[in-house]
Amino acid sequence: MTPDARLWRVFPWDPEARAGAPFSPGFVPEPTGRGRFDLPARLSGVVYLAESPAHALAEMIHPWRGRSIDDRHLTRAGRRLAVVPVVEGPASADLADLCDPATLQRLEVAPDEVASRLRERTQPIARRVWDSGAAGLRWWSRFWGDWHTTVLFVRRAEEESMRLVFGNPEPLAIDSPALREAADALGITLG
Repeated sequence: MTPDARLWRVFPWDPEARAGAPFSPGFVPEPTGRGRFDLPARLSGVVYLAESPAHALAEMIHPWRGRSIDDRHLTRAGRRLAVVPVVEGPASADLADLCDPATLQRLEVAPDEVASRLRERTQPIARRVWDSGAAGLRWWSRFWGDWHTTVLFVRRAEEESMRLVFGNPEPLAIDSPALREAADALGITLG
């Protein structure tokens, strides 16, 4: 990732939420263990970010692949989904780029392990990256190799004073260009 690259997040937004509170751009929920690269709660929470708004949106709407969605699909927990750029923080972080063969070799990880959809295989990789001292990892999306995910370890980022700074959230509308791009990529009809 280049130093000027932006990362993106989609989240249920409450414009009245205080910074860091639920439904704010920077809110990090307690770890659930359900994410592919989640760490145990005692180590750190994680934040999943995408390198484009369309990819971030695709992660939210993929359950409707091959079907149709409408305006009601753009809410979670009673709040409108919004897309927000991360304008400062992770671009300069010490990330383990798992797209890089040398990094995979150093961590003794095979690409098929990282690409697995089984958390029993991928979560130990996150632990190995944590143990290496990295602030997070980068890997290609579950969808295609041209989309990449960045996983940041919240505690490590705080230790390194890498404060995430978010831009202005943009509430989603059914005709949002990034939503259209994500839906087209996944074969989802917007209605």
